[in-house]
Amino acid sequence: MIQTDGGDGQWDEVTEEEGMTYTHITESGHTISPKLYGKAVRLAWRLLINDDLDAFSEIPAILGRGGRRTISKYATSLLFDANGVSATFFTTVIGNRLTNNPDLAVDSLGTALQTLAGFTDSEGEPIMVEGVRLVHGPGLRVTVQNLLNQLTVDITSVGGVSGQTVRVNNWIVKGLIPVEDPYIPIVATTNGATAWALVADPNSTTRPVAQMRFLAGFEQPNLYQKAPNTMRVGGGLDEGVGDFNSMATEYKGLVAFGGTTIEPLSAVGSNGSNS
Repeated sequence: MIQTDGGDGQWDEVTEEEGMTYTHITESGHTISPKLYGKAVRLAWRLLINDDLDAFSEIPAILGRGGRRTISKYATSLLFDANGVSATFFTTVIGNRLTNNPDLAVDSLGTALQTLAGFTDSEGEPIMVEGVRLVHGPGLRVTVQNLLNQLTVDITSVGGVSGQTVRVNNWIVKGLIPVEDPYIPIVATTNGATAWALVADPNSTTRPVAQMRFLAGFEQPNLYQKAPNTMRVGGGLDEGVGDFNSMATEYKGLVAFGGTTIEPLSAVGSNGSNS
């Protein structure tokens, strides 16, 4: 994947004598190495014969669900690690990890929004994030819903002057799209219940936080069944006895994809550990 930097800064005044000012556009690349993922099921002939309830007919759906879960967990692992938000992607050096990893609340959400809005690109221009998604795990479901449905907010520090209290409408959540990711506590065995991140809407920015790519023909989990290879004497395949040697019936699912993080300035994160 190739991305460009530069060339989109503000234009200079064109004078009659000096003419145009030339700028430079640089290219950088992101490498995605797709891998093949799969799982198979083998059913013995006796199991199929005794399946009076037709329970094994659900095997393709079961394998397909496993494929979707494989994709979902991989996507989560791009932004989260064992301790919460990714330590290599969200850093205080870059500025996209909140200081002291505050828990999710109105004040920390406001800080994250302000931080995200203050980022600039390589030309020193504002990135102008138009849409924001709040990514969180199931452990923050109640907190997120309380934030989204809170009618008013009491602010105890106004314009830098402490000791004052102002009640305002809950404007901070307008345009905020919550995304509950059930794999955050699976990937983040520590702080998985409290970690959260603000991510720029990938549909409103040319520099998404991360991206996944699928090999052609494997854009979704593909399901297969091994063709029976047993023929009755006199002709005609007998699907009921499956493989000639084992008499088993086999299913498998395959999907091929890879992914990478791209733009750290399109996200702000916190482990929610208050430390």
